[in-house]
Amino acid sequence: MTVHETPEFGAVERRVVKLGGSLFSMPGLIDAFRDWLAAQSAAETLLIAGGGAPADAIRELNRLHNLSESAAHWLCIRAMQLQTEMLAAILPESDRVTSIQELRDQSPRARLATVDPYQFLREEDRQLSAEPLPESWNVTSDSIAARLAMLSRATELVLLKSVAPSHDTASKLAESNFVDRCFPRAAQGIMHLRVVNLRDAKFAQVVLRSSSE
Repeated sequence: MTVHETPEFGAVERRVVKLGGSLFSMPGLIDAFRDWLAAQSAAETLLIAGGGAPADAIRELNRLHNLSESAAHWLCIRAMQLQTEMLAAILPESDRVTSIQELRDQSPRARLATVDPYQFLREEDRQLSAEPLPESWNVTSDSIAARLAMLSRATELVLLKSVAPSHDTASKLAESNFVDRCFPRAAQGIMHLRVVNLRDAKFAQVVLRSSSE
């Protein structure tokens, strides 16, 4: 169901937000992001970015030179790291989170913070997850954001995209390649899940429901 206002979820103490890599070409991106965030309920907001153009360059290199899937995966995570560092530079009001373990041991507080996706996957996903995310093209920033939400004990995951989805379940979004194939499994157990079109003036969004509904 597509809605144009923030749904009444009750208190959201910690949310994870993934800012899609395609949004980096959007004029006025930071103003739009700040406007969207200001309309949300107060929460600790953890931010990571999609790989965008740097990840696209790695995909082209893979096409030309046939990289191993693991090597291509980690290069794409480096692209996400670069994009997230760029976000931190242009959002001076944001903090930086260096340890998800420490975050789990603390009470959420109202702030905006960026998370290094490379450090998170290389170290803490392997330490804290019974089954770390695979080193595969089937894992993109969407699944990584979902895993971050689960391990940081976030109440909500928001995917900021350039377009609104045409489906409202994670499984159908994966089938249509709107999110990666691992996303439905990675997102299991997240209490609230939204996809927002940040390029839309009214921030049109879809609230995802469970596949069993």
